[in-house]
Amino acid sequence: MHSHLVQRLRRNSLSSVPPQRSSPEYSTALADLSAHILYRTPLPSQSNLPIFVLNAAAFPDAKEVDYDALLPYVLSRLPGEEELIGGKGYEVLFLAGGGDDGTTAAKKGRPGWGWFVQAYHVLTRAMRKRLQKLYIVHERAWVRVLVEMFSTIVSPKFRKKIIHVSTLTALALHLPIEDLLIPPSAYLHDRRLSPDIHAPYVTGCRAFSARQPFPISLEGEQRLPRVLRETSSFVLLGENVKTEGIFRIPAHNRLISILREAYDRGQKFILWREDSTVLPVQRVGNVEGYGVVEEIEHQDGYGLHLATGLIKLWYRDLRDPVIPPSAYKEVVRLFKDDDVPISLEQLSEIFSPDSKWSPLPINSRLIITAHLLPLLSEVATRQEYNKMTPFNLAVCFAPALIRGPDPAEDLMVGAIVRRVIAAGIQQWSQGFMEACGVGTNQFRASLQHPSRAEDYEDPLEGKPKLPPRMHPAEVDTEGQTQGIILEDNDLPSPTAENPPPLPPRRPPPPGGEGMVQTLRRKPAPPLAALPT
Repeated sequence: MHSHLVQRLRRNSLSSVPPQRSSPEYSTALADLSAHILYRTPLPSQSNLPIFVLNAAAFPDAKEVDYDALLPYVLSRLPGEEELIGGKGYEVLFLAGGGDDGTTAAKKGRPGWGWFVQAYHVLTRAMRKRLQKLYIVHERAWVRVLVEMFSTIVSPKFRKKIIHVSTLTALALHLPIEDLLIPPSAYLHDRRLSPDIHAPYVTGCRAFSARQPFPISLEGEQRLPRVLRETSSFVLLGENVKTEGIFRIPAHNRLISILREAYDRGQKFILWREDSTVLPVQRVGNVEGYGVVEEIEHQDGYGLHLATGLIKLWYRDLRDPVIPPSAYKEVVRLFKDDDVPISLEQLSEIFSPDSKWSPLPINSRLIITAHLLPLLSEVATRQEYNKMTPFNLAVCFAPALIRGPDPAEDLMVGAIVRRVIAAGIQQWSQGFMEACGVGTNQFRASLQHPSRAEDYEDPLEGKPKLPPRMHPAEVDTEGQTQGIILEDNDLPSPTAENPPPLPPRRPPPPGGEGMVQTLRRKPAPPLAALPT
């Protein structure tokens, strides 16, 4: 192995500079592949340093791709020499887990160990010195061997820059993962190691099962939650709405669970992409790095059927179902006769937010008229292509709208709800929308990004106020000792804004102030002698 390394080090075939774009030797395929392997996250680290994500799941098969030719395209994505010489460093997040989800057993061929050593020496001195931290997540055996080789043979100082974490939950203790652009392959690999991701300061109830389904904006008005804005916009974007079987084809269950968790965590960058259709990402502040969104490959984004599955999950996870059990009796009384068509007046009476006789709560009527019926009505207008008629759409959504204690009763009421929802979809653009007080362009306007950036994310419910996330340099790990750390009870609690008043002092004893009464205790009984 030593001779093999020496031969590799003597070779000068590797280069850190790719050909010019105008050159006939420039490879667009390798450039696109490098953008999938190494990319810059839009937001910097807590130290205001750019973070580059190295995705091992995107490594191609060494039998199919020439790694010597690929290397300069990958290295060209790191900070330039001028930027590094100016004193600005960078951090690298290495997602070492594989890209498979356990369904395939095929293994990709990797280049030899010598190639990694030579690739390190191809880096300029500024690139090696300005690397501040290397986070390695989902470490595998070959990565451990590679790290040990670099730490002993190549650069002993290299070890000090490495932070090993086993899961994304552990990474959240070092980096705010809600600010990172994490590919689905990393989420899938992490789910095999841990059932969920817990990020301090941000994990909680935000998008799903919220007490207030429609959050209140800073202007004091109700608005659609972020998950409905993004998924609904993606469904109606471009040719997506014409996709056959939309809302009917089930999505990847594990990815649905991952996306649910990401929206509840407030993950800033969730990329929706179906072929060439990409949902624009909301910019957070005036930062660099948003160009990476345009370079994202199809496998690094989330597709149409995941968006439709997430919409149905949002309705299914509402704390209070849209059609509560208390309304079953009235719904059955109004619409039990299948032979009688449902009129516009009946729909307005039960669904209109201004109705005074509706058995549905006001939140249910707002949800139906502000999102459900407008969305499904637009999907139904493309039924020639997507084969989803109003009744087919109602069949897909009815189970998510009812959730009572008796499954048999839910089944019976569900058949009636399907008819009512189908009639609402069909008549929405035929006067029903105006009867509910909804404007023509109101739904499309509600899908737009909020005017204020602070309104883009939904508020976190039921989470106590925590102190700011500490910078890694502020954490005193050497001074910490084993045992229990006692707090000074005389100091006020940092979370108690109005501490309770102290109890009143006890009155002095009757014998006079300053005198202490002696308590006379009953003497203990004598111990019996033990038998001999």
